[in-house]
Amino acid sequence: MKLAIVVGHNARRQGAIRPDTGEYEFTWNSGLAEMIEDEARLFPQIQVKTFFRKDCGNYRREIESVYHDVDAWGADASTELHFNSHTSRKATGTEVLSSGSKSSLRHAKALQERLIDALGLRDRGVKIRASGRGSESLISGRAPATLIEPFFGSSPTGQAATDEPHEKRALALAILQATQDAFL
Repeated sequence: MKLAIVVGHNARRQGAIRPDTGEYEFTWNSGLAEMIEDEARLFPQIQVKTFFRKDCGNYRREIESVYHDVDAWGADASTELHFNSHTSRKATGTEVLSSGSKSSLRHAKALQERLIDALGLRDRGVKIRASGRGSESLISGRAPATLIEPFFGSSPTGQAATDEPHEKRALALAILQATQDAFL
């Protein structure tokens, strides 16, 4: 089983920021991707490779390029890493986006369950995206794709659930366990 981890955003346009640490989505999720690769040793049936989006000056080309690389590697599934942000510090919860295909939805449901267990945040559900925010990442590759938004970086509740190394590691393990649940 080959799981592609795609780090959301890129080194130039880094996404939302965590006010508690000053880390952007790109930086925080680059560290999470590294942890996922480290923890994959506990899941010998799952081979993990991280892919980074590169600023191409055009969002659609950026997405097409990274998912072309994911396809060339022969991924059986992909998960793109993000975190949410909101103007209200009270916004909280975990959600996973899916294209709605049978395999994507199966993986999204497994991810949602494992992420909720790992972080203990409000269940915002699995959301199918055929268009709009996040949809390009879900339909640009051949492999079933998911996009995770496990917490709100703008929320003290989300920050508290993910500010310790062991909490980030629990998130990495949840992603691997969900992949095992869905595909093996």
